Amino acid sequence: MKLKEIVGYLRERNKLSLRNVRTGQEIWHIFVSRTSMVLAVVALVLILFAVALTTVAYTPILDLIPGYPGSKSRKALIASIMKLDSLSAEVGRWEEYHARFARILDGQVPAAEGDTLHRQGLRGSVAPRIPLDSVLRGQMTDDGSPYRLSDGTIGRMRSGRSTFEMLSPVKGVISKTFSPQTGMFGVEIAPTPNQVVLAVLDGTVMLESWNPELGNIVAIQHGGNMVSIYKQVAKTLKGTGEHVRAGEPVAMTGQATDSKIPHITFELWYNGTAMDPENYIVF
Repeated sequence: MKLKEIVGYLRERNKLSLRNVRTGQEIWHIFVSRTSMVLAVVALVLILFAVALTTVAYTPILDLIPGYPGSKSRKALIASIMKLDSLSAEVGRWEEYHARFARILDGQVPAAEGDTLHRQGLRGSVAPRIPLDSVLRGQMTDDGSPYRLSDGTIGRMRSGRSTFEMLSPVKGVISKTFSPQTGMFGVEIAPTPNQVVLAVLDGTVMLESWNPELGNIVAIQHGGNMVSIYKQVAKTLKGTGEHVRAGEPVAMTGQATDSKIPHITFELWYNGTAMDPENYIVF
């Protein structure tokens, strides 16, 4: 078959008509060629493909297909991955907090933030009243001792080189007292709202962090293997590594609401042992 004959075959027109069955009268007709029919089929396929693609892309129809990961499933998966990443980062910070704190409790210099540290628990290193507690209390209360409480809010620690003061971190009411047996390694204080929290001694901020159970935390390492910790503060004002002086603001308490009164937990550690702050500070 020659090309001219093929072209003529495709262009050959045919009449497509509708007739009344009862009367045989022609109602409607159209002239079509084989070429126009092929083009019409191709156009119909393209239109159907475009409609199907639009439906899949802009409607949740895939969610109706069992076993197919639709848009809701993908969004839930992305949200889960982001939450897992945040939790992993928080766990890492919490582990570093424990490790840094454990080193200080062991009398070691805290490693720089980000260092890989040996992870260990802290609860086992804490004990209730032991001779060390009596020694420190005696150093800060006995007459003639280089460590002496001078008034209700200040404990002066005198040495041959310098004099520094132990201040009350906040003014408030003690709502929970020191009780290591029940897991209370300091005192819980109910201060006035929006009150600044003060450093009790000169020192260096070894930790400024947050966790779901204790909220914002500031831990300060002082001289003589002493550490003060301020938990559940509303806002921290100092970062890790910053040097602070006694009486310098390091945090803020929160605002009171109809159902909640702001409070903070203050802990005092000496040579790796939790001490009762009320023995050395009058709040």
